[in-house]
Amino acid sequence: MPPSDDPRLLNALLSHRVLLLSNTLALAASRYYPRRFGVRLAEWRVIDALHAGGEISANEVSRWLRTDKAWVGRSVERLIRGGYARRRADPTHGRRILLSLTPRGRRAYGAIAAAARRRHENLLGALSGEEREVLERALAKLQARASEMLTAPELGFGEARRASR
Repeated sequence: MPPSDDPRLLNALLSHRVLLLSNTLALAASRYYPRRFGVRLAEWRVIDALHAGGEISANEVSRWLRTDKAWVGRSVERLIRGGYARRRADPTHGRRILLSLTPRGRRAYGAIAAAARRRHENLLGALSGEEREVLERALAKLQARASEMLTAPELGFGEARRASR
């Protein structure tokens, strides 16, 4: 739990604590990835989506990452300029552009994914096997509830609902 002598409401909120953890991890990655792999953290996230999706649109990447289309667009442009990704017109849809990794992008994916997996294991090494299982179940439940709240805002800011056990 957060320190009880801290009067800030945010420090007691789960969303803020998850954000702090995410920001701490992102800060470390944003320092390491460009130096080691030549891509920014945002670009790595797009590379991962392109690897998973094969040929997909920037809109699909944006939906997967739950982020701003402009942010994805800037990352895609840097990846194309760097030779990590390419784009082509979708032959089945006149206005849609498909994105995919180049051989350089696939090599980058392999190297960065290995580093990301090592970091993931190093972080989770702070937890026992049982704690990891509990965390995974809890995160899945919280993500499902957050998604539900996104589609029904009154759930997010109305009266709290308890999950049945």
